[in-house]
Amino acid sequence: MIYALATGAAALTGIGTAIQQRVAARAPAGATLHWRLLGYLLRQRLWLCGLAVAVVGNLLTGAALGLGSVALVEPLTVSGLLFAMSVAAMWSRYRIGPREWLGALAVVVGLAAFLVAGRPRTGPLPNPPLWQWGLAAGTIGLITWGLVHVARTLRRQQEAAMLGLGAGMLFGLQAALTSTAAHRLFGGGPLAVLLSWTPYAIVAVAAVGMLLAQSAYKLAPLTVSYPAATAAEPIAGVAIGVGILGGALRIEPLAVAVEIVALAMMTTGVWVLGTSRLVEAHHEHRIHLPHHHRDDPTGPAAPGGPPGRGG
Repeated sequence: MIYALATGAAALTGIGTAIQQRVAARAPAGATLHWRLLGYLLRQRLWLCGLAVAVVGNLLTGAALGLGSVALVEPLTVSGLLFAMSVAAMWSRYRIGPREWLGALAVVVGLAAFLVAGRPRTGPLPNPPLWQWGLAAGTIGLITWGLVHVARTLRRQQEAAMLGLGAGMLFGLQAALTSTAAHRLFGGGPLAVLLSWTPYAIVAVAAVGMLLAQSAYKLAPLTVSYPAATAAEPIAGVAIGVGILGGALRIEPLAVAVEIVALAMMTTGVWVLGTSRLVEAHHEHRIHLPHHHRDDPTGPAAPGGPPGRGG
């Protein structure tokens, strides 16, 4: 049952993300990192369908986590990256090469190895002091701001990967906040949740995370934009769980060695995908203009890039 739930969750999350990216890529020019991007997407039925599919996938992930441990479930659910890449490639009619598949496998295997070696466990502190939440949110917010600032100076594919990384960190914070809200719901009921600050923080963090994620999807195909978010979300969630929720991560020498190698593998995989030339294929008939015009869809492919193969 656990394996079926986790695999189903991975498939639905990947398919839903691929649908969202397909629509986000067609958003109006100049919408990247602007709230009007979300306004546009919320009016697109296909994007809402993709969102609904991804939400069902997240619910299945929650059910699987309720039956099994994080170390068992997460390595299966992160395979959603492979589902997303396959669906996006078939839909856009471009061929994913060995380089991209190896990069994606490095992300998935590295993340799975990290979770299995670390065996992250939830802690006994469902309601830590507000100042600790402020410290965690401020740290992630500062790192995310730095990633966005640096991303705007990079080429399209590197920018997409950096924005995906920032989105993943925010989604990790969102997951930790959701865990706290769930504990409060089970302990005090819906009114206790509504009278606390957590649901409103969840909405705010989710909105900013979605803006970064959809901006990344607009800039580059899922082979470039999604892996960084896939890797960053559980890492950020584990860090918050251990740092402020009283969770635990294995620190035996062998476990730490595997965790370091796994993180290096994930980083390499994200870099490989972030330097993929498929971004030019995704943006066929677009021109590489100065920064504030880079998502203008009116020109040909970027100079020096390979010809597009559909999108």
